[in-house]
This record gives sequence, structure tokens and C-alpha cells, in this order.
Amino acid sequence: MALRFALAFPLGVTIGKWTRVFAERQPGVELVVTPSADPLAALAAGEADMVFARDARADDARHLIPLYTEDVVVVMHHEHLLTLEEKLHLADLEGEPRLTAEPSDALMRSVAAGDGIALLPASVAKALRRKDVTAMRLEDGPTSQVGLTWSREGQHPLVDEFIGIVRGRTANSSRNPEVAATQSAQAAQSAKAAQSAKSAKAAKGPKTGKSGRPAQGKRPRPKR
Repeated sequence: MALRFALAFPLGVTIGKWTRVFAERQPGVELVVTPSADPLAALAAGEADMVFARDARADDARHLIPLYTEDVVVVMHHEHLLTLEEKLHLADLEGEPRLTAEPSDALMRSVAAGDGIALLPASVAKALRRKDVTAMRLEDGPTSQVGLTWSREGQHPLVDEFIGIVRGRTANSSRNPEVAATQSAQAAQSAKAAQSAKSAKAAKGPKTGKSGRPAQGKRPRPKR
């Protein structure tokens, strides 16, 4: 039975560049990649071995590697008065009806209907974009951090491999035990060959002429 490795990720997070590399390096592994509205719940339920999550923290149950931070934007009807502002601040949003439902097409329909505004991570707003909804950056708004997290107990054997891919390690990285062993053996072989060559050269000694003295280069004849 093929080894299975499962990943989950939230809306707006793009992980294809990492999963493609993983699939190339581990062709014998069944890679399962699933979008999830609640990746941390999928991890806790054992449905995923590693998950990408927003604004998660390491705790007694999970390890976490922060990956990147993105802006939170305000989404509103494309004809909202706030769209006339060149720059928006949190103070500009005071008194505006705020929609706090989970990011979804339904939420964006409510925004488009003029029911209120909503704050969303920039990549989520982009994933749910509509022609009748405008997204604007907040000059002093919050940010959203995306991280990679996995359980402390029962860690999957391929967790370190995937971490290496996300961090940009190549297939020839010395963090790969098999590659490290090969590189070490090759280095030892090269060092041994170099030492043998040096010893052989020393045993022969310097070249000598017919008189037994070290041979010297011919002196150029003086020009007449």
C-alpha cells in the first residue's frame, strides 16, 4: 500500500508550487490536497498530516512555521462613498455596518447588495472578487499571517521533507539523509585519492639529471 500524505489549506492560500515539487520527489506517495474552511479542525481530526492556516499559533498540540504576512482589505459595494477616498484608515469605517460571516460567495453577495462592508485578507478578497464589489487597502489596518502547522504527536515521516520544499531546499540538500550519506562518501573518496597521489609523488622524489643532481632548466644562450 502506498504511503499517504494529506494536506489542507484555506481559501486564498496557493500551495501548488510546493505540492508539485513534492509529487516529483515522492512519486510513490499518495498526495491528498484538500481545500478547507477550517484547516485546524481537519488537523485535529486526523484528516490532514499538515495544514496551512491563517493566524494560527504554536501550542502544546501543534508546531507552526510562519510563512508570510498579507494585508487585510475592506470590501464594499463598488459605488460606496468610501471608494471616493484616495486612502482609507480604520477611523473611516466607523459607523459602517460590518459583516462578519465566514468568507464565501454568500458574504460577497451581501456586500454587493449593500448590506455592509467586510474585512478580509487580500488573497481571500481576490479569490472571491466580483465586478460589483471593490477591495481597498487600509493604511493602518491589521494583517493576516499564513503558517504551516502539524501535530506534535504522531508526526508523519514526510513532514520534514515537505518543510524542506516550502523553505526552498533542493533535492540535493544535505538535509536529505540519503544524499548526505552519498556526498560524504564521495568527499571521503576524493580526499583519499588526493592523498594517495600526493604520497606517490613524494616517493618518486624530484627529477635528477645525469649527474644525479636535480635537473635544472636550460639557460638561454646569450645573444651575440
